[in-house]
Amino acid sequence: MYRLCVVIFFLMFLQHTFAGDFRFETTAEGITSALIKAKNDPNTKTRSLKGFDPTKSRGLRVVSKEQGKIVYKSIVVRTDSALQGVNLKIEFDADSYRIRPESYPLLNELGKALRGKKLIGIPLLINGHTDSDGVAAYNLKLSLQRAISVKEYLASNFEISPSLLMVVGYGEALPLVPNNSMSNKQINRRVEITIAL
Repeated sequence: MYRLCVVIFFLMFLQHTFAGDFRFETTAEGITSALIKAKNDPNTKTRSLKGFDPTKSRGLRVVSKEQGKIVYKSIVVRTDSALQGVNLKIEFDADSYRIRPESYPLLNELGKALRGKKLIGIPLLINGHTDSDGVAAYNLKLSLQRAISVKEYLASNFEISPSLLMVVGYGEALPLVPNNSMSNKQINRRVEITIAL
């Protein structure tokens, strides 16, 4: 019994540490709080600002869907910038943008947050990310398709105007941890929600 309690405590500690380190949220309240904090914090840095010290920034290619068209852009991101939103561990089938059913409760929490009085009507970015398995160009498209899947789920299940939900695919370009193990790759396959500035 003692061992079981120690194991449960350790798993809870890891989950809390994991969520805190990478800003993964699982509840409507946590999502709302993180987005509002990022919006109101003047010290929060954005990832796409240009003109910074080149040793702390790098260029990368992203893909978005704007007015029904796929658009590729080159942007500059700060390598030391803070995330301006939340990470969500939304699961997809391998090599697919079909959302796994076990992710619906998390998407429902996101929907509740976005329909709440603090976030309703605020434009958001849904940023898709992949691990490094596969070709970079393919991962870029896959990350956009995954972001679009999340947008479509939110728009159809929570009556959120699609015009408030912009999508961007980052592919494998912004990993949270090195892609050198299955568990790290799992961390890097994620969706970020940020407030559009």
